[in-house]
Amino acid sequence: MVQGMSADSRPTAGPVSGRFRFCLTAAAAMGYGWVYRGTVGHEYGAMVPAALLGLTLCLASGRTDWHRRSAVAALFAAIGWSWGGSLSYMEQTFYVLSGSLPDVLYGYAVLFFLGALWTGCGCALLGMALTESRSHLETLMRPFVFVCGLYGAAFVYFLLNPDVFEAYETLTVIHFHDGDWLSATLTFIGAALYVIGRPRDRHGALLLLAGSTAWWIGYGLLTKLGGLRLAPLHRSESWGGVLGVLVVLILYLQRRNNQAALRLCLDGCVGGGLSFVVAVVVHGVLVLKPGPLAGVTLPIPAWRCAELIFGFLTGLCVAWCTFRLVRNRVTPPVEDSDRARLDVLAVLVLFVVLPWINVRRHTDRVLRTIPATDDLSFLGLPAGTWYAALGVVLSAAVVRMLWLYRRGDRSWVPASAFGKGLWIALLLIWSTASVQLLDEQPSRRSLLENLCVWLPAAVATWLLTGFAGRRTAQADGTAVPPESPVWSAGRRRLVLSAAAVAVGIPAAALLALGIQGDASVPRSRLRFGPNAWWRQTARLQGVWRVIGSAEQPGASTGPVDGLPFDRLEFTSRRKVYALSGSDRTADRHTWFLKNQFIWLHVVPDEGDTRPAVDIPIQFDQGKMYLAWPLPALQGRWLVLEREPDP
Repeated sequence: MVQGMSADSRPTAGPVSGRFRFCLTAAAAMGYGWVYRGTVGHEYGAMVPAALLGLTLCLASGRTDWHRRSAVAALFAAIGWSWGGSLSYMEQTFYVLSGSLPDVLYGYAVLFFLGALWTGCGCALLGMALTESRSHLETLMRPFVFVCGLYGAAFVYFLLNPDVFEAYETLTVIHFHDGDWLSATLTFIGAALYVIGRPRDRHGALLLLAGSTAWWIGYGLLTKLGGLRLAPLHRSESWGGVLGVLVVLILYLQRRNNQAALRLCLDGCVGGGLSFVVAVVVHGVLVLKPGPLAGVTLPIPAWRCAELIFGFLTGLCVAWCTFRLVRNRVTPPVEDSDRARLDVLAVLVLFVVLPWINVRRHTDRVLRTIPATDDLSFLGLPAGTWYAALGVVLSAAVVRMLWLYRRGDRSWVPASAFGKGLWIALLLIWSTASVQLLDEQPSRRSLLENLCVWLPAAVATWLLTGFAGRRTAQADGTAVPPESPVWSAGRRRLVLSAAAVAVGIPAAALLALGIQGDASVPRSRLRFGPNAWWRQTARLQGVWRVIGSAEQPGASTGPVDGLPFDRLEFTSRRKVYALSGSDRTADRHTWFLKNQFIWLHVVPDEGDTRPAVDIPIQFDQGKMYLAWPLPALQGRWLVLEREPDP
């Protein structure tokens, strides 16, 4: 975590860990982290598995110089993988279950592309953390912290002004494809101000400026103007912007001639993309249960298994690529500034910033499960306020400890750099695993889901602690500098990588079709043809006016009386509003895709004891037919007609 003691700085002879143990440890840590990310989601959730991966790679490397970089690697990996947090990848798995070869090929191609974006950005920053001098990393982090200050100000402003936040969300969905346009804009503004006001760190600020500009170019040309969409309408279309960021990182590493980090980035693109493809093939087997698996009931939900597989294979791939730097002894990064500054910042992000954003999602869920009749207030304050107060106390304790550490009081941390890094990794694993218990009330289902979190966390802990006390090695004069052409990807390797992608994606598609057979897949989706999801959802969105009822779809329309609404509004965020005149009578309903049909999830009014139901939406000659469970319909279908767009 910080400056090593004398025992840390002495080079000792001894082999580094074997590749198998090295890769397995990283895969287990990221597998756990990805399951946790599936619970909280989004960019900040993705930072947890990435940070664990950075910590694990350093701790398992057997290199004392990387032990001292463990917190820095966690911070940079977390930042790199967070950019992919806005990308929707689980939605693409529905295409590969469609049974149509073009749609299955499309699904796997997009999965590879998203995995390449995600892992490429993460490996680029991870490679920089493992090879660049500490002073150079600080030059990058100072403007980044300034930009994060703008993020924090915007977050607090939205928190205090929910109406403004709602307007921002609406604007983002309607005009910017639910993308991270505000983050890119704040980065551009903050980096530009930093370039002007802080010439000392202009180098790092220019990188942020180039990245934010590339985000707008990628998103603007490919999606905003080009109309290319990869995600469903209710998901973010930030992939063009992330592609721009990845291109900037590749050019930056090339300009600095950091061939080691560049190689890790490029290998990460290929390996990460293929990891996503292989993970979905395995997920398809779990969902379809062909041959001997027929009739087998999974003890945990398939989507939890999918998250664990995604994380495990991605961690395995990145570790396999990183081991090359360990085996060929890349030159130790230069420690030319006080290590405590950057390390303290890393711990502050991991144990103060991330918990405030991620744990809030857990507490929100548990508070929503509490019946309205239960009063949990204490001393006049609601339960949510007490959760926030507890967070303030814990954050203050972390800040206090880091302040003491920064002043030179190191008595409360392990003496070795390995011990410090291990302490951070275990605390990150088990603090996140513990708050997982807040997600829902105890039940058989929640117990099984929590086991899916705790078991990989326990395996990762067992493997990580196994490196304690092992002999370490410091790179010597035979080490290879990161700018050496030894690290560059040759033409032969590029051809092999391209061939692996060209063969792997069709092979995965054919295997998925072979596994599927005649099996019924409830959540399959089509990308092409007249029943493509985007054609269905495009004709669905808007306001539909009730014109009567019918015995069945396509039959003659008769009158209907006694309805609590006269129109239904379907939005791109899958919300369904019941309208009466100019008022909204209900906003609890949602629509979704299943079995190539659009379904309406109907939630009864408050006080109504009937359970929520799912009803299919059918279209016939421009009219919508709903088997809405209302007494006024008496078993007939509700008939609606689309109102012209304003």
